Amino acid sequence: MQTTFLSGGRSIRLDAIEPLTPGPHPSILLLHGAGGNTDFWLDRISPFVARLGIAIYAVHYFDRTGTVRADLPTLSDGIHVPLWIDTVRDTLAHLGSRPAVNPHRIALIGVSLGAFLSLALAAEASASQTVIARCIVDISGGLVRPYSERATPAFPPTLILHGEADTVVGLYHAENLQALFKRLHVSYQAHILPDEGHYFTPAAQTRILKTVAAFLQQYL
Repeated sequence: MQTTFLSGGRSIRLDAIEPLTPGPHPSILLLHGAGGNTDFWLDRISPFVARLGIAIYAVHYFDRTGTVRADLPTLSDGIHVPLWIDTVRDTLAHLGSRPAVNPHRIALIGVSLGAFLSLALAAEASASQTVIARCIVDISGGLVRPYSERATPAFPPTLILHGEADTVVGLYHAENLQALFKRLHVSYQAHILPDEGHYFTPAAQTRILKTVAAFLQQYL
């Protein structure tokens, strides 16, 4: 099912897979990567979480800026990223108003660019002691300045998943995030997948899905 809501006056598409049982349900907000494809991870994650009675939503946050695919100039212009973060914030507010969603049990799962946005929003929210998500799953992402400087011990529990041989988003992003969480005493788990790059093999995808399901059972 696909629905829409408004963010910044723009219509934003939201893919929704909700349990058939009565709600409200714990829920996941999935953020796609720079290619803008919501289907790849949505199709893989949804069967795993459906067994747990979890709703999952994938937001087309590029709709806010009319973007098809993010590139380096787009990511570094100081305009697009803040608008996408604002759109994610609006998405969480929208989800919280849906009868199927328990607003106190929402997890963010970000893939690559989506993980950077998830972590950046959580860092900003932690600085104001605002709870935006129960927990976060970071797949091949990281937390960069200025957002990393805003993170506090109120940061949500986070699962870090990264390929050891990632040449798109280097492993140092995962290592820096672990160091930050250790310094702030933030609860986290890290799984570095040997010989895996940015685009995981089918075997690694299965391992990731099982790890995510176990993490969500513990924290969501």
